Amino acid sequence: MPRKLVMAIAVSTLIALLLSLVPSNSWKNNDIPTFQAARSIHLSEQNALDLFTRVETHYNIKRIKWENSSIYVDLAVKSDQKVELPHVYHDFYGLTHELLTLTDNVKQVYFRLLEVTDTPKESKLLVAIQSNGENLLDPAHPLAELSEVEAYVTNTFPVRIEPYFYERISP
Repeated sequence: MPRKLVMAIAVSTLIALLLSLVPSNSWKNNDIPTFQAARSIHLSEQNALDLFTRVETHYNIKRIKWENSSIYVDLAVKSDQKVELPHVYHDFYGLTHELLTLTDNVKQVYFRLLEVTDTPKESKLLVAIQSNGENLLDPAHPLAELSEVEAYVTNTFPVRIEPYFYERISP
């Protein structure tokens, strides 16, 4: 028993001695960053849907179309579904922010909110908003409050609200 104890002490002392001989400066100079910038996504027809699964919207996404450096997004509501304009602005802002900050090849976002019926040919446009990459607010600090988003979207982007939208939501 004392032989095993002496052997364990000797091995521990040898390991400590060997570790003390290793220069510690080489470890201190090799700083490894904890967080690294994420690589941008190169959007294509094959991975466009994957990006949209990350984004939550108040209304259902009906269609996504990728063409050159532009993406077209249609959201759909049913005729009996309640629509709130601040939520429409929030959906637009959220989608636009994600598309323009996470991808390296999206230059324009075309956004529409449509009212759909049972017959597909009778969809009605409610709201249309267009964005390009230059008019996005600081991508590192997205807006969170609905009132901030609404004011930012209405003052920055061309927003087209069809008269039918106001007829639809009026009591």
